[in-house]
Formats: sequence, C-alpha cells, structure tokens
Amino acid sequence: MNINKLNYKTLLLIIAMTCSSITLMADGPSIFNAKVDGVVLIMGDGGLASGAIISSKGHILTNWHAVDENENMEIIVLGEGEVDDNAYQVEVLKLNQSQDLALLKIINPPRDLNVLKLSKVIPKIGSTVHAIGHPEGEVWSYSLGYISQHREDYEWSYKDSDETFTADVYQMQTPINEGNSGGPLLNKYGNIIGINSFGYEASQGLNYAVTVKEIIKFLAR
Repeated sequence: MNINKLNYKTLLLIIAMTCSSITLMADGPSIFNAKVDGVVLIMGDGGLASGAIISSKGHILTNWHAVDENENMEIIVLGEGEVDDNAYQVEVLKLNQSQDLALLKIINPPRDLNVLKLSKVIPKIGSTVHAIGHPEGEVWSYSLGYISQHREDYEWSYKDSDETFTADVYQMQTPINEGNSGGPLLNKYGNIIGINSFGYEASQGLNYAVTVKEIIKFLAR
C-alpha cells in the first residue's frame, strides 16, 4: 500500500469547492446521464467494486472492504474505446476499517474527470435516492429507492470475515448487490449522500449505505 504525504486540508478544500449543487436533477434519467461517468469500476484479484470520483485530481471514495486484500487493483473510467484505454493504476491514500471507507487516487489521472459533489445535508426518511455501480459485474447500472431509516453507530460484518464495522448508516430499500460496494448514493441533485456498502441477502429491501456525515469525518482526519 502506498501512502502519499497528502495535505488533507487541501483535499477538503478541493472537495468543499465542489460540495452541494443547486441544480435540480430529480428524475432518474437526468441523474444517471449526468453522473454515470463519475463512477469508476475497481478491478483487482479480489474482485470488482465501485468508487466515486470526488476531486479533479483523481481522488476516489470507496469501501474499505472493497480495497482490503484486493491486490493488483486498477481503476476503469467510463469512456470511449477499449477497456484498456480507460484503465489506470491506483494508490491507496487512506483507510478506516471501522467506517468501512477508503480513499484512493488515480495515478496520472485523465483530464476532465466528472467530479461528484458531496452533499452537506442528511436526507430525510422517505427521500428518493439513486445508486450507480456494478452489481454482480453488470457495469454502470442504475437503481432507484428510498431512505427507510437512519441508524446511528450501526454494527455489521461481512460473511467470511472476522472484522466488525460500526458507523452511521442509512437503511434503504434501494437495490444493491455485490459489486455495488463503494459506489455513490445520490440525492435528487445528483450529489453524494452516502457510499453503498452492504445488504442482507435473506431479507429483501434491507440495504445500507455509510452516511455523508461519516464520509466528511473520514476525510477530515
């Protein structure tokens, strides 16, 4: 793992400059078309995951469990041409296992990245939310749902793992599956309000995303 000497105040300033938009894109097609290329595909020996571009410098927000022990990772950015034409090496800058969050950076990122903005507002229960990711390898897929509840200090774990996670999460009925992990949960403005993280296979409609409150804490540390 490569750790850069990153000035996090500078990173937060970059992110703050792209926080919250007043442009309303409430319908699904508008949000998908405007934001889809702000979502990357993470590929490695450990499998596939999703990530959200959060700065023009190539910073990627994703889940810790999408990065942990996932050797030989590379980032695929949505673009024209073959997959190899849009593949980039990536380095790990920051990890927080408990929050299940990770910050990556594309090495020599392309120009004109589509930066997804962070919302500063926690969505109300019942709010419509949008997800973009790669469920079961079905790349750049869109799904729609609603915030079902807010869960503070929620504890969870993943199968085949001894790790326990604790963070504020949204409970939602937005469909997500393996491969959605690390992808953005977006509000009606197309801004990031969470990172899609896990669901319960045996229970339909019980899916969860780490909240933007936890994201901001993670980036600030």
